[in-house]
Amino acid sequence: MPPQPSPQLWRGRNGATRAALILGLIVGIPVAFALGLLLLVVGLAAAVVALLVWLIGLVVAWVWFAIQSRKRIPYPFETPPPSTRRGRRIALSGLYLSLVPRTVGAVARGAALLFAPLALLVSLIGVFLPRWRARPFVAVFTLPAILRKVVRLGRRRGLLRDGHDALLLEYDDFLARAFPQIRDVLDWWNDPRGGDDYVPTPGLADVPGGLLGLPLGPSPDPLGQPGIAAGAMRRRSIRSLRELLLSQREIDDLCDPDLDDRADVGLVRVVEMDAPGGRCWMVQFASTKSWHPRAGAAPNDITADLLIGAGAEPTVTRAALETMLAARIAPGEPVLLAGFSLGGMVAAQVATAAVGAGLTVTHLVVAGSPLGRITVPDAVTVLALEHVLDPVPRIEGRENPVRLESGTPFLTVKARPPLSHGFRIGSLHQSTAYADTAGAVEADPPDPRVAAVLAELGVFFEAPQRINDHATVRAGGLPPRPSVPLYLHSTVEEGITRGTLRQTVRRLAGVIAVDVYQSRSGFATTIVWNADMLVRELDPWLIDAGRTAVYRGLLSLLARRRAVGIHLRLQARATPGITWESTVQRLSDGRWRETIDVTVDDRADPADVARLFPAGTAPVVIVHAPDAFDPVLDVARQR
Repeated sequence: MPPQPSPQLWRGRNGATRAALILGLIVGIPVAFALGLLLLVVGLAAAVVALLVWLIGLVVAWVWFAIQSRKRIPYPFETPPPSTRRGRRIALSGLYLSLVPRTVGAVARGAALLFAPLALLVSLIGVFLPRWRARPFVAVFTLPAILRKVVRLGRRRGLLRDGHDALLLEYDDFLARAFPQIRDVLDWWNDPRGGDDYVPTPGLADVPGGLLGLPLGPSPDPLGQPGIAAGAMRRRSIRSLRELLLSQREIDDLCDPDLDDRADVGLVRVVEMDAPGGRCWMVQFASTKSWHPRAGAAPNDITADLLIGAGAEPTVTRAALETMLAARIAPGEPVLLAGFSLGGMVAAQVATAAVGAGLTVTHLVVAGSPLGRITVPDAVTVLALEHVLDPVPRIEGRENPVRLESGTPFLTVKARPPLSHGFRIGSLHQSTAYADTAGAVEADPPDPRVAAVLAELGVFFEAPQRINDHATVRAGGLPPRPSVPLYLHSTVEEGITRGTLRQTVRRLAGVIAVDVYQSRSGFATTIVWNADMLVRELDPWLIDAGRTAVYRGLLSLLARRRAVGIHLRLQARATPGITWESTVQRLSDGRWRETIDVTVDDRADPADVARLFPAGTAPVVIVHAPDAFDPVLDVARQR
């Protein structure tokens, strides 16, 4: 370390320093005056630019209002005259929501024209610099070829590497290996003889202690560990198309067991059914959980997306097929494959591979998945759900094929879900939003051919079911990757807020465990907060007053993060087999829409169901007044 100068006594200025000060003033004052004039000019120019932007926004808002007012169905929402600031914001929000997916589709369709010259230039550079040498050299005039070029260039820099085998485990066995505390709590939760209070198993492995090499004491609040509540509420049956997509949200969240925004594992849900004509199967695949360009432990990441777009078979597809074969699905037994986003793309690839392996795939159900460039066997009936403003189904620049009359159908249902202004377009690419669309399609099929496919799916939904979750990870000891490579928000503020709310709810009577976390559900800009709680008794949570208090806290939290809604799940240890769920979102007129679902499985006591839900367990929609949950810190309304 260099020596530090000793403190010295100030003895005042001498003649030289006085002269330097005077000279500095003589020179500095004109310079400062000139800089002030320059800043004034810049400020005036910025004001002129701001005025021009305001005028352009005003004109655009009125033009969009004129276009919307002539439509028979104003969508995404009815646009008022943009005569006020709020009206202009609503009009521009509607234009943004309509423009983004169309722009994505147009860029995808013109990708070869736009990016082929750049790809050819990179190929030319690669002749002289081996680091930039990656096939295809010339055949880059199609979107899959450009993606192949991108993937191969990435591999030369350690990115997008997917050439790994997959390790297959039962999901609970994976938890026991990677998160033993969560597995231990779940064993207690599911054991009716486990007592009322959780006591950790003696000799339980301590993963942090093992990593640090330190002897750590017991956890001060083992039930407060993130991930326990989410891991405990795994459904035991799927009885409708809507429940299939609610199950999708669940398996996507289980890919991050400790809720630290890192993808730890991929998940394949295998449902075995005893139908009257013999066994049948339902297999469901997880969506994209990591957008990091470096391949990690979980095979369902952006690497898999790009490889499928390039026409290759990623690790996640191979792992999915191996999981199906390990489940002992026999040839001739009907199989329904399902997935959301990347899960739907994987399901389409698995359909071809499974048919080639001798399995009998009869149906494919996807939501928000681009299937236009993926070949699906003609013997497979396909039902695809797409939101018209969802950019993901457009991202490959090709519409889904149409099979209506000959052979098995390929049906694509395009829907317009109810929206409110002021939220991110990623909310349209949400498995829970597609679950609402699936419920609407089931209640009122848009076409007799859709109704016929739904009737065929009834065989899978009505038979007795056994659900088994399987974990898949890339071999090679790869680490979990973050959900996104770069975070632009304050994690400190968010962490304090989430932790404070979780601790507060844990102090409520009857609460065993709480999770408050951001569920991306396969899309980087989607922000939906979930609060998953385990309680001893359901009775107190079915009272409106208690529910309102929890909603108020959660809505205040999500308003700060510009989220679009909350999803709340409750399950009581005293009444196993009953899961109560609610989704709360703001409507365009300021009111709150609450959707309540009650799931009853084979563990439920009919007497408990009748006592808790005397009006039945059918889905319920409740619309609340705009101030029903006030005071809510709503940043959007304060602007």
